[in-house]
Parts: sequence; C-alpha cells; structure tokens
Amino acid sequence: MNGCRLDRWAVDAPLTGICVERGGRYAAFAGGDGCVRVVDLQDRELALSALSLTSGAILALVADSRAPAFICGADNGAVYRVHAVEGSRELARFTRPWPDQLATHPCGLRAVSEGPQVRVLDAGGQTVTELGDHPSTVAGLASDSSGRRLAVSHYNGVSLWTLDGRCGEPHRLYHRGSHLDLSWRSDERFVVTATQEKTIHAWDLVSGQDTSLGPCMSKVKSISWSADGSWLLASGTDTVSCWLFSTGRLPPAAPRMLGRYSEHLVARVSANPRHALIAAGYNDGGLDLVSLAPRPQRRALTSAPGSPIAGLAWSPDGNCLLGGDSDGRVFVCRFETDVLARLA
Repeated sequence: MNGCRLDRWAVDAPLTGICVERGGRYAAFAGGDGCVRVVDLQDRELALSALSLTSGAILALVADSRAPAFICGADNGAVYRVHAVEGSRELARFTRPWPDQLATHPCGLRAVSEGPQVRVLDAGGQTVTELGDHPSTVAGLASDSSGRRLAVSHYNGVSLWTLDGRCGEPHRLYHRGSHLDLSWRSDERFVVTATQEKTIHAWDLVSGQDTSLGPCMSKVKSISWSADGSWLLASGTDTVSCWLFSTGRLPPAAPRMLGRYSEHLVARVSANPRHALIAAGYNDGGLDLVSLAPRPQRRALTSAPGSPIAGLAWSPDGNCLLGGDSDGRVFVCRFETDVLARLA
C-alpha cells in the first residue's frame, strides 16, 4: 500500500501480547519465550530490543498507568513492570501462576487476575484491594473511562466493582454461560463480552436491558470500538462483524459485514483511534484496512498465505499499526499523515 512503511521481524516465539505505552512513543511485543521486545516508534530505522523476563511464557501485556512503561503477567506467577528505557523489574508475585488478565488506567489503577480473584496493586506492587471470589476464574478485565469502576467477566456474566476503597458488593450483570474477553464503551453506557457460545453479549447500563449479538462462525477472540464509539467490531466470521450502537438502544443481532469475504475467518480486529477505519487480520495471515463509510473502501496491507494474525494494536495518534502472527513474525506499519484520512 502506498503511503506507508512496513517493518517486519521474525522473533521465533508465538505472539502473546502487543500494545503501545500511553505516551505513544514505545511499543512492545510479548512472546511465548518469556521475552518482551520494545521498539521506539520515533526512530527512523526501527529495531527491537529484547528483555528476557522468565524461562516460561508471557501471558498478557498492557500499557502501564504511567508512560513509558508496560505491565505483563508471566506463567511463573510474576507480574513485571517493563520500562522502555530503564529496563524491567518484578512488581509482584502470586501463588496462582496465571496472572493472565490485566487492566490499567492513567489514574494509577493496576488490576491483575489471580484465579477467581482480582488484586488491585499500588505503584510498588503491594495489594491495595482484593476483589472476589468470582464464580469462576477471571476471564477478562476492563476499567471504565474514569478508572473508578472495573468490569470482571466470568461464568454467568460480569461483576462491576466500584473502586472507592470500600469492600462493597459488585453490581452483577447476569447472563448464563461463559463470558470471556470484555470491553467497556468510552461513555460507560455499554459493557460487552465475547462468550464461549460464539456470540457477543451486550448490556445497556442506562436502560438495564441486555441482548445477545450474532452468533459468529467461531469463538470471538477480538472486539474493538470505533473511534467515535458508534460501532462495535468483532472477529469470528468471514468478514468483520459490526453492530451500530449510536441509536440510543441495543442493536439487532444481525451485524453489518465489512471487508473481504474469505474461507479464512477474521482472527483479530482493531479500530483506529482517530479515523473510521478497522484493521482486520485473518487466519490466513492476510491484513486489511477497511473503512466504516456508507460505501466502505478496503486496502490490503499484507497478502496471504501465512500464519493466523495473533494480535493488532494502534498507536494513540493512529499513525502506526502493530501486529504479529502465531509463528512469531511481528511488524510495525507507519502511515503518512493523510493516507488514513483519505481511506476513511
């Protein structure tokens, strides 16, 4: 695609996490080999700097509350803080070796799953609050836009915790079945989860109503909101599934379908934070940009065949797209300023 530069590396480890720190300068890739690889997006010639944290695998990676750093959980039960310049340190260690769900917020929130519990940590890694026990192992964490509430997905729904320092009971959002990844729309009205039953479940916190969306062809592994919050985007079918949430009520179950039709399903989606664009990664390794316009455009960034796309993330300014596949090939795509605006 004209107007962009694509840098690629083979790291020989499955991609387990990808994100950009809150300042937008540094990005990180987490791997199944226990390494976090950091890249400075402002460098003219990009290079990966590898930090080996454990002999096992990194399970999850998010931007830390403070730039320029990241938080990651490993299969040895440790939670690490990785500073893009100063290196890494162990932040906390748990008895259950699966801190695989993480959530942070610029207010200082650092939440980490530990089996059916969630621990809220301070800057030094000490536990401030314990939330739970939940009905099952925690499957997803997401804070609201203010950082004052935390959503926790688990079996039979979601628990909404108010982080006010008091040990009160959470507000329960009930729907039968296993609820996995979850997301909170930026205006704090809607909470959505991907379910084991190949659907998305949505709750309207204003009206108190809820509904199931889909079903999809396979289990939904990736959900994202458009830049303006109007569209919920999901993987799991042979195109990008999109539901309109701007009508003041929950959408109908059948989605709008965008992107190319393929025998290979969409594996990952990520909405651009500035433009009405979606990055869609397929199970055949293909990667497309798709607009959300009434007459949508599509541009291919990479072509198949390849391994399934395992992760996608945008920089906060929307000018860099990062990703990787299940065989350990990662990339950074840097766009010229006006290219994405024209496509949207």
